[in-house]
Amino acid sequence: MFDLNTEWSISFAGCGFMGIYYVGVISCILERFPRFVQDASKIYGASAGALMAAVVTLGIPLDKCCTDLMHMAKEARKHKLGPLHPAYNLLQLVQESLLEKLPEDAHVRVSGKLCLSLTRVSDGKNLLVSQFDSRDELIQALICSCFVPLYCGVVPPTYRGVYYVDGAVSDNLPRCQLGRTITVSPYAGESDLCPRASTLTFHEVRFNNVSIHVNPENLYRVTSTFFPPEPEAMAEICQNGFLDALRFLQENDLISSEAPQTGLRSDAAKHACCELMQDSGQSKAGRRDHLWLDPKLTENLPADLQRVLCKACRETHTAGGLLTHITDYLPKKVTSYLAFDSTRSVAQRFLPESSPSLKHGKGPHHFDIPRLFLSLCNKDVPHAFLITLRSIFIGTSGKEN
Repeated sequence: MFDLNTEWSISFAGCGFMGIYYVGVISCILERFPRFVQDASKIYGASAGALMAAVVTLGIPLDKCCTDLMHMAKEARKHKLGPLHPAYNLLQLVQESLLEKLPEDAHVRVSGKLCLSLTRVSDGKNLLVSQFDSRDELIQALICSCFVPLYCGVVPPTYRGVYYVDGAVSDNLPRCQLGRTITVSPYAGESDLCPRASTLTFHEVRFNNVSIHVNPENLYRVTSTFFPPEPEAMAEICQNGFLDALRFLQENDLISSEAPQTGLRSDAAKHACCELMQDSGQSKAGRRDHLWLDPKLTENLPADLQRVLCKACRETHTAGGLLTHITDYLPKKVTSYLAFDSTRSVAQRFLPESSPSLKHGKGPHHFDIPRLFLSLCNKDVPHAFLITLRSIFIGTSGKEN
C-alpha cells in the first residue's frame, strides 16, 4: 500500500524511442491522480527518462512532447539505417525541441527537484545533477544524459566543461534502491510501474539497475528503443503505458476522488482523433475509412494525444502509397519479433550468391560481417532485421573466439 503521508520520489529508466510509453503513463497519472507527480520530492531520470522527468517537472503539455517524439521517429524511419544513418542527427532534434519548449526560467523551477543521471567519460562514474545555474546549462545536462556513445556520435557533449555521456551507461534507474522511489520502466520486469509479461518468465537481465525479463515482447521493446517502430505501433505502446499506469494507481488505491473512477473512457470521448471519426462516430464505415490507425489502439488516451498520434499515422499512411494501403488490411501486432529461423531465411534471400551460405553448414560466424552489412545497406532491408542480424552474428563470433 502506498503511503501518501511520507515523501516519495519517481525514477524514469532510459528507453530511447520507447519514451512514447511514458507519454501514456504520465497522461493517465495527470488525469487520474496528478498529486503523484506534483508532490514527489524528487524526479529522477536517465537518457530518455531524463527528458520525461524534465517534462513532468516543468508541466510541459504532453501533446507537444508526443508531437516532437513522433517527428523524431518519422525522420529516423526515412533512412534505411534509421538513427544510425549519417544524415540523421537525433541530438540536434532533441536540442531544437528543448530550446523551443523549455521556458526561460526552467532552471529555477527544476533545481532541487529534477535529478539527471550522467556518466563521466574520464572515469565512467555516475553523477546526479540537480542544481542548474541557467537554462542553457539545464539543456546541456539533458543532452549529455541522452548521448549514447557511437549511436549518437563520436565526440561527447560537455556539461560545465567536462565530457559526459548517457546516464544509462552507469545508472539507468537512479536511486531505485531507495524504498520510497517509484521506478517506471517500459520493459516488463520488476519495476513498480511497467508492462506485465504475457508469458511466464524465469530469466531476468539487469541493465544498470533496470530489470528486464527475457521474453519475445521485451526483445521487441529493446529493438524499438534504438529503431523506432511504425506510428501505429507507437500509438499502441502509448496506450499500453496509459493502461499500465491506471492499473498501478488502482492496485495502490491512488485513484483520485476528483477524477473519474472508470477504467475506460466514455463512448463520447473515444475515437476523437480526427474529423473523420467525429463525423462517422462508431460506424463500421468510419472505421474502414480510418485506414491509417485502428481507433481501438488509442481509444483510452486523452483526445489531444489521440489527435497527435492519428496525424502521425495519417502522414505516414499517405506517404506510403499503394503498398501501405494494401498492407493496412493485414493484421498487426506490436509484440511481433524476428526469430532466428526468420533471420536465416531473410539472410539467404538478401545475400549475394558469392557470399558463404548458411545452407552449406557454415555457421554465421563464417560471414564477412563488414561486407555483409555493406551489401544489406544497399537493399531494402528492415531496420529491426539489421540490428537482430548484427546481434546474432557478433554474439556467435564472440563465443567462438
